[in-house]
This record gives sequence, structure tokens and C-alpha cells, in this order.
Amino acid sequence: MASPKVAALTRQDIIKAARNFTWSRQMPKWTVIVEGREIPARPLVLEAAGVAPNDRTNSHQAIAILKDRGFDTRYEGKSV
Repeated sequence: MASPKVAALTRQDIIKAARNFTWSRQMPKWTVIVEGREIPARPLVLEAAGVAPNDRTNSHQAIAILKDRGFDTRYEGKSV
């Protein structure tokens, strides 16, 4: 189960976090498209919620939240 802060995220919270999000590592398998940018799904959700990187929310939960908020999610670059 996603942590309460993660579950409470709104679409606007995610968009706001995405605008300032930077990622310098290899892109993970699960990503999301926000305002035309492909961003790692779980790290973005965790940053938007303001929780630690070791939060119990997993990638599948992050993807479910992003899909529920109307975002285009991808697995290894392919839309799902």
C-alpha cells in the first residue's frame, strides 16, 4: 500500500514537482510523461509527496496513482 502522503497526491502536485525534477541516472523501466517530458515514475511520485526515497511505495503503486490522475505511463518506453 502506498504511504498516505503519496495516496493523497493530486494531478497538480505531480505537475508542479515535474517542472523542477531532474534525473541524471539511467532511466528506470517505469516512466511517466508530464508536459512532454519522460520522467522516472516512482522518484517523481516520491518527490511530489515529499517523502524519503526509501518510502514503502513501490513502482507499481506509483504507476497506478499516475494512471488514476490521468498521466501517460510507460514501461521500457512503450505506452501502457
